[in-house]
Amino acid sequence: MNPSQLIYLLFIIELILSGFWYTSSAITEVFLLVTAVLGCRAVLISHSCQVYAMSKLMLVYLAWLFIVAFNSAIPQTSMMTLASLANLPVIYLVASNTPSFAEIWKYCRIALFVMGVGLAIWAIWQVFNHVGSGQAVGPLVDRNLFAALMNVLWFPAAFLFLTSPAKSYRWQSPMLGAGLFLMSTALFATASRGGIATWLLLLPILLWAAYRNAQARRLAAIIPLIALAAYVCSDLFLHTSVADRTFQLATDSSSNLRLLLWQSTIKMTLAHPIMGTGWGTFVSYYPAFRSPLENGSAGFYAHNDFLQFAAEGGIPALLILFSLLLGLLFQLKRSLQGVNNLAGLESTSLLLGVLALFIHAGVNFVFYVAFTNILAGLYLARAAQLTDTKRTINISSVLTNFSPSLTNYFEKLSPSLNRLILSSVVVLVALLLLPDIAAELINKQSNISVANLVLPKPVLPKTVSPILGSSSQASAKINAYEIAKLITKIKPHERIAQEIVLRTAELALADSAVMNSLGVASQRELLKDTLGRFEILRIQNANDPNIGVRQAKVLIANHVILDGVLEGDVKDTNPSNIRRSNKAYVKAHLVLRDNLEADPYHTSSIITLARLQAIEGHRAEAITTLKRAQSQVFGYYNQQLIAIETLRQLAYPKIINELDTLEKQVRLIDSNLEADKKLALSVVFNEQINSSLKRIARQINPAS
Repeated sequence: MNPSQLIYLLFIIELILSGFWYTSSAITEVFLLVTAVLGCRAVLISHSCQVYAMSKLMLVYLAWLFIVAFNSAIPQTSMMTLASLANLPVIYLVASNTPSFAEIWKYCRIALFVMGVGLAIWAIWQVFNHVGSGQAVGPLVDRNLFAALMNVLWFPAAFLFLTSPAKSYRWQSPMLGAGLFLMSTALFATASRGGIATWLLLLPILLWAAYRNAQARRLAAIIPLIALAAYVCSDLFLHTSVADRTFQLATDSSSNLRLLLWQSTIKMTLAHPIMGTGWGTFVSYYPAFRSPLENGSAGFYAHNDFLQFAAEGGIPALLILFSLLLGLLFQLKRSLQGVNNLAGLESTSLLLGVLALFIHAGVNFVFYVAFTNILAGLYLARAAQLTDTKRTINISSVLTNFSPSLTNYFEKLSPSLNRLILSSVVVLVALLLLPDIAAELINKQSNISVANLVLPKPVLPKTVSPILGSSSQASAKINAYEIAKLITKIKPHERIAQEIVLRTAELALADSAVMNSLGVASQRELLKDTLGRFEILRIQNANDPNIGVRQAKVLIANHVILDGVLEGDVKDTNPSNIRRSNKAYVKAHLVLRDNLEADPYHTSSIITLARLQAIEGHRAEAITTLKRAQSQVFGYYNQQLIAIETLRQLAYPKIINELDTLEKQVRLIDSNLEADKKLALSVVFNEQINSSLKRIARQINPAS
């Protein structure tokens, strides 16, 4: 291996590892960009490109990914998700056009084997020592997804074991067999019904292919023995077995949950049949279609990639995904016809690994993480090189048919000019990504401070507008708030930067000392700017209820000033006409209405609506709103929050401070659970909360 090939190998390994850190990280975006540049460079240098059976389909897939992302109602989320999904077509196209990929793959498959063994040991350790949830998840958070990862690594690992040279039998075959045993044990330790069923479905195909190959036949019979030993080890020593899970799907809560998810996803697809809702937006649109019977999922994924592709990318995306599966099956058929040679057998093992992903994607979210797309792209590209018929397209010839003068110009391009063109493309894309990268760098809680918004200078004590950035009240140094404001001027829809500005403004609006130090004009300017930013974020996030609740609270808390901002000064202060005359409250109602259309069960929106109704003098209506929601909201802690607010409204005008304490406790737990943080809760915590609520209810109404 020469230095250039070593760099490519290290890049591939780093690319795969980047897919484990975040599902849609900026790191993966950068690696994907570099991969695309390397592919373009290879084509420009050779003046040709290699086309295989699935190349055109991959181009169509890539084009549709961008079309949907650009038409998304939440473009930033869709572009981040695209960074994961686009790895499959981009890596397939680039790897299949990399001249040295065949040589690099010899070492890459060894690295993948070592990675698989390392991940398997990690997962086994987690189960044996009851680390975290005590499940085999490795670096992931879902055992089903980890099972999919083990499957995609297991089949190529089995090929290495089957084809280990006979002369090295004393050391290489046992070592590879031990690695395969560990990976099998980790797979069984997941107890993933979908993952293990997929493996069982495809194992006979691999064994049949191995039996047809003279070199692999001698070890083919050992693989079932390794698998059996791994299953026994998982059952006896790790006390984890898929047999412990129910296979009565009609009564299984997990299966029923998926059916309800799929029904809602189909409704979502029918509502957005052509362009879909946008990549990664399922969580934003799902609440509006969610069945009242489905209260067991977080609502992030449909647990069926085919249906989620249809919902987020429209029916064309579903057809493309099925076309990829069909192309994969045709390629597998071609490979099986040539399993008598090592190229055909290796191609079969690679395609079985990718097919395992497609099958498992029918019951889980498999293609919404970067590493599965990266591995699938590498596998399909290598399988195409091994068994597919290559067609070389000469770019100069194509350009000649289009324009002879353009061909002459293209051929005269010097290598230095080629590098200049590529560098310009990289710089241009980097500039487009720069606002996002800068926002990530300043995305820290410590950067959100009122001091960043208003820092008086002793030399200039005069109060002026913080929004205009006058030197008399502006910070003496550039801080995160000022950087975030600059980013939002360049890219208004950059969410992280907008959030930093908004969070800082919300702190200032809630600080009476800060607000009193500002003149009326400055107050209105700050409020108007804050409202405008809320509108931008809500529009660009499909009316995210969490953003809407914050906006409604700002409207309610600052209604006197905001009325002047929205419609001019309100003259009528008669409480009986307050709903009609107070424009801030009217706007808050509209925002909360949008919230509950997007998510009819959003607890914070319901509570904020009830508080608004009470402020307007309609407390009975507020109590009715809360009691109606008590049986509708999802989750035990959300129901407790509704109960707390109901008691607060019933107790008015008496203030019960204990209710505030209980609400803080429940909200802290709920927010930690949403962030997937493990909490050491007392087993009687819920009973204590309920007991306190019952006691307070008796204090309010002794007859209850």
